Amino acid sequence: MSWIILENLWKRAVDPASISSADKDQSWNEEIKALYKLGIGMEDALQFLYFEKPALETFKNWINNKTKNQNNTEEVFADTVLSEEDLEFWNKNGYVVVKDAVSKKDCEATQQAIWNFLEMDPNKKESWYNRHPDQKGLMLNFSDHETLNKNRFSPRIKKAYEQLYNTTNIYKTIDKVSFNPPETNDFTFLGSALHWDTSLKQPIKFGLQGLLYLSDCGINDGAFHCVAGFHNKINQWLDSLEPNENPRDKALKTLEPKPITGNAGDFIIWDNRLPHCATPNNGKNPRMVQYLTYLPNDYSTAGEWI
Repeated sequence: MSWIILENLWKRAVDPASISSADKDQSWNEEIKALYKLGIGMEDALQFLYFEKPALETFKNWINNKTKNQNNTEEVFADTVLSEEDLEFWNKNGYVVVKDAVSKKDCEATQQAIWNFLEMDPNKKESWYNRHPDQKGLMLNFSDHETLNKNRFSPRIKKAYEQLYNTTNIYKTIDKVSFNPPETNDFTFLGSALHWDTSLKQPIKFGLQGLLYLSDCGINDGAFHCVAGFHNKINQWLDSLEPNENPRDKALKTLEPKPITGNAGDFIIWDNRLPHCATPNNGKNPRMVQYLTYLPNDYSTAGEWI
């Protein structure tokens, strides 16, 4: 464990005046990467630091208590997950679905963990709309649970990311889950419209994103949508914009995303250059999703945001 990196994170949040010029050179990416490698979510750590303002020793104890058992090493998976046909589909469309990346049993266990965290009853529809303080739109700040951790260790998911990045030097993030109940007369969709989660300043940094369907998701169940193939034309599209045109606004008006359906246990990976979104749930049950992304060891978010 690199306590120097994590101590600098503590200083940045609790005692910024104590940061030396050398410490300031340490990047935010290094600090977040150190947390992820310990199995700790960024939001959990930042909430603790900014709201509790702990002493350094208290923060170290918190880190030690949160750190996952490092004996839970990931299974070595030698076989390829994505076939030549999958890779051809990926090159054309910019997304791919890894079928049965996680077992149905583990998906059901994860669903139950989410129900428990939300203090909702899957058999009482009226309870689905009681807002939890950790819900923000569709997103639920819930990342620290044994079944979520187990899903993150899926060797099929890791191998698929390795194939697409063409390297084994990657690490997994610790991300949230999503809870999207059906729309009613009193409840409307809380998700974001079509968007990108990356800067559109060219050249756009290559990166991957992914989500695990924890419940079966058809077209009307709040399916993930994206503009397939847009990664192959985004540079030309950006170059064709008028000087005063906002690409994010233009996308909302002119691009048409398509649904990517799947069953519980299916994992979707997409190129971050694809505009994407969740959609209103017109089904019978909440759509549940776990977000899980791997990043290259040299990944950096530095740069101008457009």
